[in-house]
Amino acid sequence: MFKRISRRALVRIVSYAAAALLVLSLFSALSWGHLLAYRRQTAADADRAFEETVGALQDLSLSLDKSRYAGDGAMCARVCAEIYADAGRAGTALAALPFSTVEMEELKRFISLSGDYAYTLCREAAEQGFTDEQRGTMARLSDTASALAEELDAMRGELRDGKLTMDSREARVANILDEVPAFLSERLGAYAKDFPAAEALSYHGQYSAREEGQAEPVDEEKAREQAAALLGCEPEDFELAARYEDEGKLLLSLGGTTVTVTARGLESLRNARLVEESLIGEKEAVAAAEKALAALGYTGLRWEEKTRRGNVLDLRGSAETDGAAGLDREIALSVALDDGSLLALDLSALQGEAAESDWTLGEAEAKALLPAGLTLRSARRVTLAGADGRSIPCWELDCLDENARRVRIRLNAESGRQEEIIIG
Repeated sequence: MFKRISRRALVRIVSYAAAALLVLSLFSALSWGHLLAYRRQTAADADRAFEETVGALQDLSLSLDKSRYAGDGAMCARVCAEIYADAGRAGTALAALPFSTVEMEELKRFISLSGDYAYTLCREAAEQGFTDEQRGTMARLSDTASALAEELDAMRGELRDGKLTMDSREARVANILDEVPAFLSERLGAYAKDFPAAEALSYHGQYSAREEGQAEPVDEEKAREQAAALLGCEPEDFELAARYEDEGKLLLSLGGTTVTVTARGLESLRNARLVEESLIGEKEAVAAAEKALAALGYTGLRWEEKTRRGNVLDLRGSAETDGAAGLDREIALSVALDDGSLLALDLSALQGEAAESDWTLGEAEAKALLPAGLTLRSARRVTLAGADGRSIPCWELDCLDENARRVRIRLNAESGRQEEIIIG
């Protein structure tokens, strides 16, 4: 027999239930409001990234075009610096878009090539100006950048008119059963598919053209095994997205992740998924990164830089070779702070062999060149990437200024010339 509930008890139960329902409703309303605000912010960030991409490409085209008229060495060096800065801005903005396609790699390569080419010319141009050949190369790069900027500007107009839709997870899910809109990623991917390949340039830089037959073929089976070791899955889980025989590269895809592998090993990883929350701290994220890298045989790294970017942790690390930290052979990666997975990994700097360095300048001589007003904390050997592609041996003097700010001076260990100054 059930005990009969009194009227007073029933009133209390109903009152508590109503109060709980009210609290739950308020909490749901607040959560929904936060979600809407987050979605609006994400959409605004995506639109801003595309606006910046278009603007940076327009600036890049104009900077490249200036090479036609630059006369003295000082102006030529300034033009090179502008091209390098605009290319970096365009590449960063393009990478910030909420999607990534295999076809877009050619666009990114063109932008990187333009910036790298100008960077390698900067010091030489400062002394003697541009040659006719260099002016012609920059003019052709300018024409290509102008055509690309014009096409993206047209897409920007279609976005504003509602003819194109910026990609987002919610937009795609919401339209599964409805008429699917035209997404920017599809339009940009279709254009990139027919984009003229970046000009094969022979110069002292990262994107210099390989000699015919120089690219080593990639063993697909080994490539799958390396990608699987990194992601903790099975080799057969990957799809072959693309094969670039002339560059000696394979692109493997798994879900939203794209892995690039060369004959020397895994080169890069990209995943453009949105990280909506932080569930782990920096310590756990670093541990997850080190575990993933250990699967590829990279251990004992020194983390040179750790940067929190929203719900993502960006890391840059180097390993010592013959007592010098190889800053020209750094590993760069990004870790999602929701589950510790890798969003980006760049091992391209490790693809070549480490060069031998000549340490003409001793530690005591390097310290004697320390600028006034700085207090030395430590000195170490590092190697930097030179514009001509070779490693530059340097002494890194880690100091504090009068305001206790960290200042690092990197001196060329062969000439004593300052190569870099880093504040902060």
